[in-house]
Amino acid sequence: PSPAQNSIVNESEKPTLGIEIVGLSGVFQSSQGFRGKENEVLVKEFDREGEIGEFSVSNLKGCEVRLKGCLRALFVNKLRGCRAYVGPVFGSVLIEDVEECVFVLASHQIRIHNAKSCDFYLRVRSRPIIEDSSEVRFAPYCLKYAGMEKDLGEANLSEETGNWANVDDFRWLRAVQSPNWSVLPENERIEMVDISNRNENGG
Repeated sequence: PSPAQNSIVNESEKPTLGIEIVGLSGVFQSSQGFRGKENEVLVKEFDREGEIGEFSVSNLKGCEVRLKGCLRALFVNKLRGCRAYVGPVFGSVLIEDVEECVFVLASHQIRIHNAKSCDFYLRVRSRPIIEDSSEVRFAPYCLKYAGMEKDLGEANLSEETGNWANVDDFRWLRAVQSPNWSVLPENERIEMVDISNRNENGG
């Protein structure tokens, strides 16, 4: 897989963690990331010694994304039929406009906007938030790669909180369970995914 294109970004343009999920197009353009790919395996390993930055994944179709190591924030936008396997995120994961995708994510905060028919395998410190989403299902995190336990520890995500099943639907304010999300039945869950292999066809 081709390495991510490094774009030169002014400090003032860098997205901040407090950013709102609405109007993220500027963020997707300014941070480093994978964009505009189809039917590819996209691999990025974040250097443990280097600056842990923000990363964007946008406008992908039928791709598999593997992000290893810790990063500070992840922005996901306009994915169709993709699979994303992501190591620990210190801050937020913001997901917008995704359909028929599988996400395996560990993060302190995860916010999902405009998702349809997607499965999320999460380890998260706070309750996941969905908005304007339907047919989304949740299960516990199921990723491994060499060194991941150390990364989870550094990101303060070693502990399984059970919050993957405590989803808040901001468009559903009644006391009863929102019809827009459900717990993924155990017999339909994927098995543990190992992305240690750098090989395009490995794992």
